[in-house]
Amino acid sequence: MINYILHTILFQVLFLLFYDILHKRDTFFTLNRMYLTGTLVASLLLPIIQIDLLRQAIPPQYIISLPEVILGASVQENALVPVSPTPLISKNPSIPWFWTCYLAGASCFIGLFIHKLLVLRRLRKEAKITSIEGFTIFILKSSNDAFSFNRSIYLGDQLNETQKPQIIAHELVHIKERHTLDLVGVELLKIIFWFNPLLYLYRSRLSTLHEYIADTKSVALLGKKAYYQQLLNTVFETENIQFINQFFNYSLIKKRIIMLQKSKSNRILRLKYVALLPLMATMLLYISCSSESSEDIVSNAEVTQTSLLIQNLQDKVAEKGLTQKEKSQLLDLLKNHSNDESNFDLAKGVPFNLIDIVPTSSNCGDVNNNAERKACVSNEIKTFINTNFDVATVRAFAKTGENKIYVRFKIDNTGEIVDVEARAATLELENEAKRVVRSLPTMIPGEHQGKKVGVLYSLPIILNIDGNADVSTTSDKNQRLAMKSSSVDSSFYVITNVFKKASYLEKQLKTLKEAGFTPGFFQDASDGYIYVYLSKHTSMVNAKSFISKSSYDHQLYVYTPSVV
Repeated sequence: MINYILHTILFQVLFLLFYDILHKRDTFFTLNRMYLTGTLVASLLLPIIQIDLLRQAIPPQYIISLPEVILGASVQENALVPVSPTPLISKNPSIPWFWTCYLAGASCFIGLFIHKLLVLRRLRKEAKITSIEGFTIFILKSSNDAFSFNRSIYLGDQLNETQKPQIIAHELVHIKERHTLDLVGVELLKIIFWFNPLLYLYRSRLSTLHEYIADTKSVALLGKKAYYQQLLNTVFETENIQFINQFFNYSLIKKRIIMLQKSKSNRILRLKYVALLPLMATMLLYISCSSESSEDIVSNAEVTQTSLLIQNLQDKVAEKGLTQKEKSQLLDLLKNHSNDESNFDLAKGVPFNLIDIVPTSSNCGDVNNNAERKACVSNEIKTFINTNFDVATVRAFAKTGENKIYVRFKIDNTGEIVDVEARAATLELENEAKRVVRSLPTMIPGEHQGKKVGVLYSLPIILNIDGNADVSTTSDKNQRLAMKSSSVDSSFYVITNVFKKASYLEKQLKTLKEAGFTPGFFQDASDGYIYVYLSKHTSMVNAKSFISKSSYDHQLYVYTPSVV
């Protein structure tokens, strides 16, 4: 909804700028009226038009949701294990504040619209009625007003008799040209889009054009001299009803006289309207090829949860099949994420239109399986974020407890990290998250159908701040380095967890032993992190074979430590 509103406002801004720069000073009044009404309608329709042919011509962007990265002093011992997603639970429906404000505003504008109609009704009831050329004229008591609405003309009984012929001729043009439809249409749009200030600009420009059109046709009947005299001798007291065509509009008198004196624009200038075609084509291309469907990056949290649930179920299928509950969850997801359930083979996993080859890093380049490559890169990114996120700097700007940061970035078709966005409670948290992600090393880009493509990543970061705990200091790092195991070599280690603090190690080792594993650990001198592993192997093939047969429920990846 918000995307639609933003696109509508953007298009209206462009259309109005286009009009003011190219057409506003021309005397093609009828064409300008068609331009304004047409572009107003187009600005409402273009955001919902998507042309598949245009979309197919642009390489698609693929989205990978990474597991949460948890930072801070109060991280639990298994903090770096990928979080097991849970199904989204629908809550009792309630009206959010956004809709409350919107409905309140719309109600106010409906009230104003009804009030204006009631004013017209009161004027009609109190007026004397006559007619001319089949159109009704209401003579208003004790008034010098002059305006038209729909198929009726309203004239004050205090108007000079010499004024009335010019006024009636002018207002008849408004009626025959159906100018009321334009103004009422804008008023109705103001009820729906009451928060959009551009509608007031559209109304102002249309009102001005209506007067130019009526003046031009009236002068042809009455002559310039008499008509100019009428405008200059006007008494300016008119009902303030915004969707009527007012003859006595003080703010327009000068403009109307200037435009009447202006020479007609050269016909060749009509070609300027052709320039509207590439503008609208650009808008269609933008809408059709836009891959952003979310209203805000924070709302991607639910998408991330769903994507993680899908990935979790897919891993379960590959390892040991599905339980009945998991199968039910999977079928529900298929209904929501695909129009054709027949394309999914539960025995072979869930191919949710993933790209052929996901992006990878130089350290994970030897991994051929897409899922393993994704896991390897995911853990490298987690390790990098944990290592480089400056908790001490942002600590003063974070609240005690859990601070959520949602990051989205893109690995483009050259492997560069681009389009980094972040949302958090404070600007300092956002800036630090963006700084760390931008500093990720260049990756090997993903591929689809033989072509290198850009891939979007969503990365939730949770920063836990303990009010009594201090961030890691240099002495902490020295203490961790002292724990380095003497048996570390360049073997291929099957890693379960990576810790920044040694205090979490003992409990994790105990948990793994109770589960029947024989874990080990080492500290990598290159990053100072403690790596917990289930086994080590002399080749990548053997390590991958161990992972495929392991009964470990969480994510595993292969890592070769730096040996100094």
